[in-house]
Amino acid sequence: MGQLLAFLFKYRAFIVFLFLEVLCIWMIVGNNDYQRTAFINGASGFIGSVNKTSRNIGDYFELSRVNEELATENARLRALLLSQMASEVTLDSTEQVSIVADTTDTVQYVLRQAEIVQNSIRNANNFFMINKGSRDSIKPNMGVMNSFGVVGKIRSVSERYAEGVSVLNTKNPVSVKHVPSGRVGTLQWGGTNPKVSDLFYITPDVTVQEGDTIVTSSYNAIFPKEVMVGTVASVTEDANKTYLQIKVKLSVDYGKLSYVYVIENLHKAEQDSLVETNPIEQQ
Repeated sequence: MGQLLAFLFKYRAFIVFLFLEVLCIWMIVGNNDYQRTAFINGASGFIGSVNKTSRNIGDYFELSRVNEELATENARLRALLLSQMASEVTLDSTEQVSIVADTTDTVQYVLRQAEIVQNSIRNANNFFMINKGSRDSIKPNMGVMNSFGVVGKIRSVSERYAEGVSVLNTKNPVSVKHVPSGRVGTLQWGGTNPKVSDLFYITPDVTVQEGDTIVTSSYNAIFPKEVMVGTVASVTEDANKTYLQIKVKLSVDYGKLSYVYVIENLHKAEQDSLVETNPIEQQ
């Protein structure tokens, strides 16, 4: 109490001045229409500015939740687009979609959205990590893609996280198809340029031109067929004229990975079991 009285006594002149200023302003505003209108307008503008700033701050902190919801919705829509000839579509929940395709392609897929929490592009063998794990039904050997194309595949899983092998990995070949010709080849990164990969096993009898589209083939149980991979950047013949030397400009910017979709092929176990019954024929 003594400190409060000492403070008031020390600053008594300023306090009296401030009181008189407030009193004068109140009397001027209360007894003059022009000043009252100006004060109300100014106060309204100030309050509106404070409210707008408050909303902007709130919206900023809501961005993470909004992005999560958008990514989940995109996963549902992208799963629907995997089969344009779908004869039956079952919406399992707000987070996954099961698709039954036509009679010539009955593979079912479930897409689960996830966020990249760690990623590398500067090594010869690059990996990434997502914020979903076994408790989210993520398993090894599931494919990973984003809205631009193929990202990689899951390698190992913990309860809350999973690590994936990037397309930018010299030990991660992907079966792909040259769209104009339908010829199947193998995409395998050369370990240097993160925007360009090599396409192997396309023979010279195939007409390949710059700008041709490269997509995933149906020769694997990890990715749906015809998921975007990239476009042909250059094409030349090798010295022996055995295969074409094709460079593919990748559709995904791996340095900017954010949200991705983990792909579960519900018939993968059945497909793999048939391959395992003929081990001699495996390549």
